[in-house]
Amino acid sequence: MSKLYNHQTASLSEIDLKMIKSVPSGGNWKNIPKSIPSERLNKIRKSGGRTTYYGRLRWDKPSYTINTYFNRPGNGCFMHPDDKKSKNPQHRLISFREAARIQSFQDDFKFFGSKTSIFKQIGNAVPSLMAYFIAKKFKAKNAIDLFCGCGGLSKGFELAGTKILLGCDQDKNFIETWKNNHKGTPILGSLTENNTKELIISEVKKKLKNKKLDMIVGGPPCQGFSTAGWRLDGDDRNKLWNEYLDLVKKIKPKYFLIENVVGLLTSMNKSKNVVENMKNAFSKIGYNFKYKKIESQFLGVPQIRKRIFIFGALKDLKMPDYPDEFVKKFTTVSDAIKGMPRLKANDGNFETSLNIKNYSMYQQWLTKKITLAQFIKYLKYEKC
Repeated sequence: MSKLYNHQTASLSEIDLKMIKSVPSGGNWKNIPKSIPSERLNKIRKSGGRTTYYGRLRWDKPSYTINTYFNRPGNGCFMHPDDKKSKNPQHRLISFREAARIQSFQDDFKFFGSKTSIFKQIGNAVPSLMAYFIAKKFKAKNAIDLFCGCGGLSKGFELAGTKILLGCDQDKNFIETWKNNHKGTPILGSLTENNTKELIISEVKKKLKNKKLDMIVGGPPCQGFSTAGWRLDGDDRNKLWNEYLDLVKKIKPKYFLIENVVGLLTSMNKSKNVVENMKNAFSKIGYNFKYKKIESQFLGVPQIRKRIFIFGALKDLKMPDYPDEFVKKFTTVSDAIKGMPRLKANDGNFETSLNIKNYSMYQQWLTKKITLAQFIKYLKYEKC
């Protein structure tokens, strides 16, 4: 029997519950009867909407993208897969821990702060398993994590053997979670402030004794680039990569990595493509630059999550390759959460016990019953 943390669910209104009960596994808003009153549903029915709206997960497939709004049934595909046809249906949304498992956080990774904050922490995170395969290509001995959030990138790089010297974020709840799960120095502050940058530079010099930093990683806030948002030219969040650029210029690491949403590729700033602006700016300070869309389900994560990863290297260094999308067997929702303690809406505790008789290989890795190397070997030889 092992410990399980953050297995807690969001509350539901009476109407939300009626909607969830009407949606079968793999279903969506089209399955909700018109007798359930909803202005939003009426608008979706008239104009059409994403098939993930009011979606219920399937046991036998990877999840759709976990975003920061998995506290509401209409914001994506977040309903627990046990539907009305199950012997014991669970008419609720997935818990924090279930979402974290789908994001490939191992079970000893604990989240802190308000419920609202934890939804953001999990939904914004880079899946740690995805980050691991990218980190293996860089083989960096040390790194710092900017806009670190709860630490998905940090955890992936740590799994690959990289020492994360520090993590920086302006959200106190994010930093509280980061410091409880990583050994580096947590720095609370905004990169738009010079004193935060000076503190980061000072900490790097102190820890490396003026030796060169291997790598800077980070995911500047992506809402300004997201296709789910308004994507306005004037959105200040579109400019935060400039603060990242400034620290790369001042610290001069061997490599850098930027993670962002796929909407970045088509985002414009003053009628200019943001990615091309980035490429030109990093080139001027001595870095080669390349980018690629990578999908998490091909790297063992039980989730369909498309992200852009930008690689940068000093011009006298070889640019690392992108990881191969090698998976022979997709990890499914069942692999991730089957057998978890049963919950209702607005239920669960910060800490509980876990006792599963037949762990999947993925769950064995999440609970540290097998090594990551053993799980990867399984992924390579199993067929879809």
